[in-house]
Amino acid sequence: MDRVYTFLLAIGIPQAVVSWLAGRRLLVVVLLGVLAWVPVIALIWLFMTLIA
Repeated sequence: MDRVYTFLLAIGIPQAVVSWLAGRRLLVVVLLGVLAWVPVIALIWLFMTLIA
């Protein structure tokens, strides 16, 4: 998780926002999990659209 917070700081996210996220680790883990599945769902949707 520290790498995620360091990355957020490196791309210009304010320290206050990163500190708020650090206090809500479960929220961050859930959001990262959802973001990881977005490309998979998009590819499946595209594949199903092209077949149908």
